[in-house]
Amino acid sequence: MKLSNLFPFACLTALAATASCSQEGLDNVNTAGNSGKGSGASSGSAMTMGGTGTGGSMGGTGTGGSMGGSSGAATMGGSSGAGTMGGSSGAGTMGGSAGTVMMMGGSAGISAGGMPAGGMAGTGMAGMGMAGGGGMNPDDIVPGLNGFYWEGTCSGNPSVTSSSGHNCPMTGTLTSLPTGGINREQTLMVKGTTGTDYTINIHVRGVIGTRCYTGGMRASSAGLSEDGNNNWWYSGGSYANPTGWWNTYELHVSPTTGDASGDVYYFNGSGVQGGNDCEREATYLVKYDAKFKAKGGGTLTFKIHDENGKGQQNCGTATDPNSTCAPRMVDLTGMTASPPANFKQPPANQLEKTYYPQWMLIAVTSITSP
Repeated sequence: MKLSNLFPFACLTALAATASCSQEGLDNVNTAGNSGKGSGASSGSAMTMGGTGTGGSMGGTGTGGSMGGSSGAATMGGSSGAGTMGGSSGAGTMGGSAGTVMMMGGSAGISAGGMPAGGMAGTGMAGMGMAGGGGMNPDDIVPGLNGFYWEGTCSGNPSVTSSSGHNCPMTGTLTSLPTGGINREQTLMVKGTTGTDYTINIHVRGVIGTRCYTGGMRASSAGLSEDGNNNWWYSGGSYANPTGWWNTYELHVSPTTGDASGDVYYFNGSGVQGGNDCEREATYLVKYDAKFKAKGGGTLTFKIHDENGKGQQNCGTATDPNSTCAPRMVDLTGMTASPPANFKQPPANQLEKTYYPQWMLIAVTSITSP
């Protein structure tokens, strides 16, 4: 038997063996539009007193000031400015990703009398992201997760562990397989406000192998689909076969959030112990939505555990190791994050011959906080 393979093109570092790989996060998602504007200062420039010109002691079209400007950074707003209480790009203590804050201001700027044309009835608080915004920028909370490309890179000397059939080596620079197998890990930092709970919603697509877990919960009870897409998200639990030969695809969240999952999640939990589908010599398509909790200031650790130093290739559902490897293509249509710029399907690793690794792409669809 062989191991189903985890994919860290997102630079997974081996505990006992490292593989050369890279990870890029592209095309950050920001679901917010520019709908956070109220009626204030859509084209005027804020000033303490005076006429309609740009500039002034407390504003300016492109200059930060304490009370905003149509595109200026300001303590209290600006249609695209970072500020304590708003800005279209969401910077600020209370800002929304699309909110424009003008505590004072009319739609045409300053009135002839020196007071804002809109007076106190202008955009005001209603323009802030708290009321008119639309979510958090993933790169502000979990930089690197949106567009995270995770490849079970085939690397190493096939003489260390046999890589016959549809297997490929995963031992990297090791000259022998350590007791207990290998671990590849990569850690991403959680930003945001330290100690704040965030719910991170993701979308997953790729082609991976299966693994048995126990003591947790599958997101879907559907049976394995040979040619369609599968949902194998598994919350909590542990390896059903601690010395099994198949790869794990794991996420460990720290510090604890108190979630019932115990802050551990698996991406390829296709069945439970005793099932026929959870450890197969094949790879399958996955496509699903999932979510998990994390705390600001914490970490997300992505891990592949591989007991025998081998990984299943992306060779389709054929279980005969002597059959021709037929790598699958994954439909990424509508995916809100892109793989690295040099990505080509099917991904290939060149050693003494060409291997086709398993892989997965993650998009962050939204982030919320209580």
